Amino acid sequence: MNSAAELHTLTGAYAADALDDAERARFEEHLALCPSCDQEVRELTATVARLALASAVAPRAALKDEVLRRVATVRQDVPDPRRGTETPPGPAPHR
Repeated sequence: MNSAAELHTLTGAYAADALDDAERARFEEHLALCPSCDQEVRELTATVARLALASAVAPRAALKDEVLRRVATVRQDVPDPRRGTETPPGPAPHR
């Protein structure tokens, strides 16, 4: 990932310390010259620090059973065998 456009997409990974050594070195070269990425990295680094302070909350014991019970009551659509699964459905017809 060496193009300038691609380097702009690495701010989050850099802030989360998720780049390998080569990516980090290349991004840091870019960062020294890009005020926009520098600002974004500072903001994301602060966010990462706040997230690190968050604590996980265990769900209620009955939550899984409740979700599974609700899912079982939802009517499932049967795929139309005339329609291939390769193409996504188009927009609804106008009437």
